[in-house]
Parts: sequence; C-alpha cells; structure tokens
Amino acid sequence: MSAPNSNALRPTIGLFGAVTLAIGIVVGAGMLALPGLVYQQAGGWALWSWCLDAVIVAPLLVVFASLGRRFPSAGGVSGFVAEAFPGAAIGTSYLLLGTFALGIPAIALTGATYIVQGFGIDSVTAPMLTAAVGALLLATGLLATWAGAKVAGRLQDIVVMVLVGCLVLVALGAAPRWEAINFGAGSPSLSGVWSGAALAFFAFTGWEMLAFTAEEFKNPKRDFPIAVILSFLIVTGLYLGISAAVQALVPLDSPRLAGAPFLAVVESLAGGRAPGAAVAVLVTGIIVVNLNGACWAASRLLFDIGRRGWAPASLRLGAVNGSGTPRAAVGGITLMFGVVLIAQAMGIVSLETLLMTAGQNFFLLYLASVAVYVALGRDAVSRIFGGLAVVGCLVFAKAYGWGLAYAVIVFSIPYLAKGIIRRAQSISADTPTGT
Repeated sequence: MSAPNSNALRPTIGLFGAVTLAIGIVVGAGMLALPGLVYQQAGGWALWSWCLDAVIVAPLLVVFASLGRRFPSAGGVSGFVAEAFPGAAIGTSYLLLGTFALGIPAIALTGATYIVQGFGIDSVTAPMLTAAVGALLLATGLLATWAGAKVAGRLQDIVVMVLVGCLVLVALGAAPRWEAINFGAGSPSLSGVWSGAALAFFAFTGWEMLAFTAEEFKNPKRDFPIAVILSFLIVTGLYLGISAAVQALVPLDSPRLAGAPFLAVVESLAGGRAPGAAVAVLVTGIIVVNLNGACWAASRLLFDIGRRGWAPASLRLGAVNGSGTPRAAVGGITLMFGVVLIAQAMGIVSLETLLMTAGQNFFLLYLASVAVYVALGRDAVSRIFGGLAVVGCLVFAKAYGWGLAYAVIVFSIPYLAKGIIRRAQSISADTPTGT
C-alpha cells in the first residue's frame, strides 16, 4: 500500500448542475422496475411502501446533507466515517465499492430489459441480448466519465430536464384513472408493506453517490444541502405518481409487472397501441443519465481509495490526468462492472438479487452516516435527532435477513488482507537467509 498523494479534483459543479446530477443519479432502475415489483410484494397497499420509505429517508437526508456540507470529499460516506471512526473508514470504502459493483450493473440491466421488450423482443428468451444492451448502456456512462466532469455534467443537465418533463406527463396522464386503483388487490398486509418498502428502498438510494462528487462542487457548503432537499422533493413526487399509475393501469397478475411495468403504463395510456420504440428511447435516456452520475460517483470512490493508499500503488488509482479526471479509477470500475454483467448473463446471480443486495447495502451506509452525525453532534438536539434516526434504521434493517452477510464479508476484506500481508511479512522476516 502506498501513502496518500495530494491529487485533487477540480470544482466544476454549480447549484443547477448539482440538482440535475442528484435527480439523474437517483431516478433510474428504481423508477422503471420497482413500482411493479413492489406492487407484487405489497398488493393494493404498495403506495404505503413508497410513503414509508420517504418517511424513513427524509431524516436520513437531513443528516446526510449536514455531513456533505461539513465534509465535502471524493470519499463520500467513507469520508464522513473517517471523521468520526477512522478505523472503520477503509471497510466502509470497500463496502461502498462492493455496493456500486452490484447496483450499477443492475441499473444497466433493468434499462436493457425495457429496451429489448420495447422493440418487441422477449428478454426472457434472449438473455444474452439483454446483457449486451446493458453493457452498451453502461459503456455510455463510463465513456462520459472517462471524458471528464464537464462533459458528464453537460450531458446530465440537458437530458435530466427532458426526462423529468416526460415522467411528469406520464404521471399526470394516468391521474384521471387513479380512481380505478384496487387497494384490496393481493390480500395486502402490514408485513407485505414492510417487505415492499425493503425492496423499494433501492429507489431512494443515490444521494450517497452525490457525496462522492462534493469535492467538485464550486460551493459545497451552500449547494450540497439545497441539492439534496430539492431533488428529494422532485424524486418522491415522481415515484408516487408513477407507482399510482402502475396500480391504476396494470393488473396485479400481469407478467409485465416483474419486468416492464412502465412500458405497460405507457401502452395503456396510448389506448392499447404499443409505442415500444418511443418508450425505449425514453428509457435509454433515463438509464444513460443514471449511469452517467453513478459511474462518475463510483470512479471518485475508487480514486479516493487509491489516493488514501488503500489499494496497491502499482494500480495508480489515485492519479488524475491533465484535465483532472481519474482515468485509472474509471478503468478499475469498468473491470468490476464487466465481471458482474457476465455473472448475471450466466445465471449466477439474478437481477432481483442485485437490486435487493445493493439496496440493503446503501441502507447500511445511510446508517453509518447517521452514526457519524450522532458522534459529531454539535448539540443535544442534533444528537437526539440522530439517535432516533438510528433506532428507525435498526428496526427497518431486520427486513433484509441473511442478505446482510454480503455486507459483512465485503467490509471485512481490507482488514483480512492487511492481516494476511502482515503475517506474511512477519514470517518472511523471521526466516533465516542462506549464505
């Protein structure tokens, strides 16, 4: 392991760019797939699952916005943890990396499913085609990240404005039919609402990714909390609108719920006609901006790991080029994403498992942020507020069960590796050399 170097990223993001970046990072696979999956899980009470997540996330984002304002860095959540619990920072960074490695390919694969079905091809019988389209979508985000923050930021600003407008039109178009929602569908129960909220939580992740770009904000102390608040209000409204549209227009027994509920909504609004190509274009835009922001954040995390000396120096992950872009780190995340895409295409891991595991890990990282907030609380009120948020997180965490084992394993990897290296060095030092 090398010593941390002084490479720094350049500040290029203003307030408007911060808001569009946040929306683009958060709105993606969650908007496209989860309304249907949550409806299957919670039945007619599915909207309550979304409301529950919004209630749980709101205080967490208050905590998150406060920390992002105080400690802007490419380390994101791991940078927060380093301020209060230095010994846990490296494990948090690796947990974040393991989370991005699953969640970002899942975003690409969800978009690919929509695009393939939008052109009339059954993605169930063409898994390799879906994987190939997912790889192309992911490559687009990676290429924008490789080109640098200015290119990625301009792409984000333009496309996000268009996409939010389109999503609002779809939600409003379905509003006159909300009276058709059957709240008794699927024998709803509180346990179903709880399970649906656990699944839907992935849709409320992304703000922790925004933290990895805070070092590139022109005025992070002012803009970071404003961007978090504005984007949360916009995103929550979009989720509730699209979820209500799914419940109003798509039957609970529809095979589209598990794969392409948004496509089914648009088809219903179009009077049964199948505007597959139009939906495919819209979905492509959503996924491209989502992946653009996600790849941007993931590359900054890997860059920070290298800069702090938490990766082999030979990989040069903490280096930047003349334009301030950490291209070695971009190459590193490209390799990780490729491995996950191949594993999913081979049937080793399912898309739902990727989404659920990534969602639970992001949840744990929010919990870590709250713990930092409590530890660094400036007054009794902030510590009490943070303590209540921790209790809420711990109660909600039981919904994930044994899936938490992945988080424990990934968090432990750097410490185990460090112990093995020290042990090997000790044995080497104790071994007598020949003459």
